[in-house]
Amino acid sequence: MGTQRSGAFSRRSLLTPRVVPSMQGSTTLIRRAANAAYRQLFPTPEVAAWRYADQLARTVPRRTAGSIRMLDYELQYPDLLSICSQWHDIFVQGALEFRAASDAPRILDCGANIGLASLFFKRLFPAARITAYEADPALFAIARANLAANEAADVDLVNAAVWTSAGHVTFRAEGTDSGMIDGLGGGVAGPAVEVPSFRLRDVLAAGPLDLLKLDIEGAEDAVLADCEPFLNRVNAIVMDLHEFDPSVRQAPRVLDRLTRAGFVYAVDEFVPQPWRPPVTASDTPFPGKALVWSMTVRAWRASA
Repeated sequence: MGTQRSGAFSRRSLLTPRVVPSMQGSTTLIRRAANAAYRQLFPTPEVAAWRYADQLARTVPRRTAGSIRMLDYELQYPDLLSICSQWHDIFVQGALEFRAASDAPRILDCGANIGLASLFFKRLFPAARITAYEADPALFAIARANLAANEAADVDLVNAAVWTSAGHVTFRAEGTDSGMIDGLGGGVAGPAVEVPSFRLRDVLAAGPLDLLKLDIEGAEDAVLADCEPFLNRVNAIVMDLHEFDPSVRQAPRVLDRLTRAGFVYAVDEFVPQPWRPPVTASDTPFPGKALVWSMTVRAWRASA
């Protein structure tokens, strides 16, 4: 009987693979767990600053203006929770990190908000030549104060919306990080204000650009379509690509346009926004799903 059990066991061994963790695999898992525990106990200064601000934001009502020190930065803000999210994306996750061939890259920061992106670029490249655009007049004033207070007054800050023409546009000034040109969707309920606009195409036509950062809340397709003849002047792009209208998706057009212009691209950081209407109807196969979302697109010259 013992021989029969042995034979049965042998046949099962041949038919059913046995998963035996390797010593190397176990060591890798232990190392990852140890690193995670270390990061929790001994966070980087960037993470520690974010945790402090995030805890403070739990006690502060939304859309309450104030100031805070994070790392060596003195920062004014219109809404602390928004600055926590921006800080985490930029300084913790490194969403805007890039390499440049020069110590003084030419950068356009389109959608500067309160200036965190430009401060990060200056941290990477102190000699960077940056022009930053912010349409919301209140956020523009805060960005100007933050840049001046943190040794980045050489950033050329412009109070204007990035658009397909120079002149003026109606802008919905939501007051935190979701303002946009009126009519682009997104459900922003802020007051309508008339703000200057500039044509990005004209800036690109004037000379080469190391990095184009776009965070323009739904205007990506229209602006890049207008700029297409001069996209060959741009070496790299990082953009938040927003989808507000489920009947007219702009991502396929934007990505095709980047390909035609000679870019390679990567897409990540997909963020569904179920708090913004519309969501899928109750009578669909997948009710209650977000139809509004954003994603990060990073593009670079194929020859670079």
